[in-house]
Amino acid sequence: MVRPALAAARAVEILNFFAAHPGQAYTLSELHTALGINLASALSVLQALEDGGYLVRHPRRKTYELGPAPIALGDAALRGNRAVDLARAELRSLAGEFDTELVASVAIGDEVVILAVEGRPQLASADVRVGQRLRMVPPLGQVFHAWSTPAEVDAWLDRLDERVRGTARIHLPATLGAVRERGYSITLDSPTRTRIGDTLERMAEHPREAPLLRDRLAELVAALGEEEYELIGVDPETTYDISTLVAPVFDAAGRVAVALTLNGLKAVTGRRVGDYGERLGAVARLVTRRSGGRAPE
Repeated sequence: MVRPALAAARAVEILNFFAAHPGQAYTLSELHTALGINLASALSVLQALEDGGYLVRHPRRKTYELGPAPIALGDAALRGNRAVDLARAELRSLAGEFDTELVASVAIGDEVVILAVEGRPQLASADVRVGQRLRMVPPLGQVFHAWSTPAEVDAWLDRLDERVRGTARIHLPATLGAVRERGYSITLDSPTRTRIGDTLERMAEHPREAPLLRDRLAELVAALGEEEYELIGVDPETTYDISTLVAPVFDAAGRVAVALTLNGLKAVTGRRVGDYGERLGAVARLVTRRSGGRAPE
């Protein structure tokens, strides 16, 4: 495997940080503190990004913010990712219809990257922003792995701490099977789920703290494994607080390309949960078809 050039890796890290903080500006010192990049190296990379129009520097405040060049990249990327472009338009409509927050995300490596956010959630939850990256640690990311190969699922499980990996191997096959059979995921709201979201957000916001937060995350995931997380059996008359409903958009190879997520439903009956899930699934199937994708057989 070719090792990436250090300067290129740092440029990607800096651009990802700015993408997750739209409209904000940072000094060299603030970027050094947030990302842990050597000051001299950071200055060199920032200069190259400024020369290319990817960043602009304020002449008096000496702060950096996103420049105009990424706009062209974003437009080109949307043209090449029709599923994402179609999903964004559908999310706007669903956010008004459901009166809650809708999110489009993709899996890149071991992370989930947020690409679009519409509306506001009914339940208190971790802040979700375009450009945010969250590490996909089981059971988080079930829709992305419900149609994966056993080897891919094993690799996903290997991201867990050894202390909880065995328990996850017992519970996850049933939950992944439920997601496949239903066509979408239903997760219940809980304080543990909220704390996991907060911890993942903290790790994304402050990369230098990530090593210190991993033990905390392992403890929370272990606690979540003991709770009912994926709602497998839905009683039509029972009232639930739902953390997420997630439906997959498939690409031409039958792999999950984009996840459409409904965030937060407060005190809804199981019958209504099913209605919401079927509606979200129908939109995901529509985007799959219009973008040239196909569901796996």
